[in-house]
Amino acid sequence: MNDGSNDFELLGSPWICENPHANWTAPAAHGMFKRFKKKEIIIHSGDQIDYIYYLHKGRIKTVAQSPSGSQKILWYIEAGSIFGETPFFNRKPCDYNFFAVTDCEIYIYPMEVIMQEIIPKFPDLTLSIIKTLSRKVHILSTQVEDCVFNKPLVRVAKLIYLLHQGRILEDKRGSSSIPLTQEDIANTLGMHRVTVNQALKHLKEIQALKEHTHLIIIHDPEKLKEVMEA
Repeated sequence: MNDGSNDFELLGSPWICENPHANWTAPAAHGMFKRFKKKEIIIHSGDQIDYIYYLHKGRIKTVAQSPSGSQKILWYIEAGSIFGETPFFNRKPCDYNFFAVTDCEIYIYPMEVIMQEIIPKFPDLTLSIIKTLSRKVHILSTQVEDCVFNKPLVRVAKLIYLLHQGRILEDKRGSSSIPLTQEDIANTLGMHRVTVNQALKHLKEIQALKEHTHLIIIHDPEKLKEVMEA
């Protein structure tokens, strides 16, 4: 996994990656350890959060939902990252749902541990909290900018290109695959699935992507970049 200094994160990919310099298992004796099953809700919208969570294994997605039921994926969280820090410090009920995309193993640190142990005694973890908050502000501001200034095709190409840059998965034919469905892309970008389908169709026509039912398979990342920068 690439670190936070690369173009993948600087350009606003909605993928929260691990911080290799922050050892959140060091204060494990002061916290709780829990396992969550795939699709289980870890934090519900409206919960009062008195903990900071460290994702030891697995993947999580953070989802905003409107009163009518429409959903918007804000970001994905990879193993090695923390979450829950925004409502923890804001002292207001959480605005989002946190879903386990895979089976997850999580360390949970209560408020007294954060305030009396981690912040005074673990400066690397305090810095990790600040960096995570800054990263999420950057993601949200970039998403607003994209919604205002970029056309749907550009936004879809940009999302796929950034995820390709940050988490390349090689298939047997040497192409890079992204484990996202059209629904995932639509929910992440706040688009209708028909709009996403049209964008993907165009990207396949120019041979930036390959045909596949369940994966986004990248054939030519440079063509994606050309569309993104058009």
